[in-house]
Amino acid sequence: MNKIFNGAGDERKVFLPLAEDFPEEECTWLTIGIGGSKTAEEKFHKIYPKCKIFGAEPGNAGKFADVGTLISNGVGIEDGEIELSVFENKKYTIVKRKVISLTNLLDNYLHSRTLHYLTIDIEGYEHIILAELVGNGEFAKDGLKICQIDAELHNPKYIMVHPLVKNLNQVQFILNFLNDTSPYIPIYNVPFTFNPHQKVTFINVLDSECEKAFKFGSYFQ
Repeated sequence: MNKIFNGAGDERKVFLPLAEDFPEEECTWLTIGIGGSKTAEEKFHKIYPKCKIFGAEPGNAGKFADVGTLISNGVGIEDGEIELSVFENKKYTIVKRKVISLTNLLDNYLHSRTLHYLTIDIEGYEHIILAELVGNGEFAKDGLKICQIDAELHNPKYIMVHPLVKNLNQVQFILNFLNDTSPYIPIYNVPFTFNPHQKVTFINVLDSECEKAFKFGSYFQ
């Protein structure tokens, strides 16, 4: 596994490596929720220097543009303006920000609906985004294919969690996300911080493009 230090406490972003015969220049990484840090992306770039790196952040993006393409918007289910928990001036606040749908972001910036690496940390709203990737979700219907997902799943009782997830049942969320038709399985999970949140890595084991890039099947032989 690639365990990438994020520079925030003891947080690690954990992924399976690209297949040796996969063209590295075709690889894509997207960070949703930069939070002023580019440590993980810099370390990832050292491992895969030809991989294209993108990041979406409506608040504090720090110097992310030094390592990848910065998209100065939040990410939502559809284009518009919604309330987000944003880190600015050394604290989190709930503010209205413009968002771009994940589908339009991939179409307009990556020019592909296949994404190899996604890392997402948006103060609870990650649950809303991820739910749309499976079943009858909007992103599932749009044909989005995400091969690996590093998600920080925030505790719904966290004081700055997004209002839409304050009453979320996280166990039921996971059961729904990993339903019988879901292409995703978890390969890594640890509690993170005192809240605690959950750091989880999911991989897409059903998509042929993901299999080509990572050879997930070889791990189950």
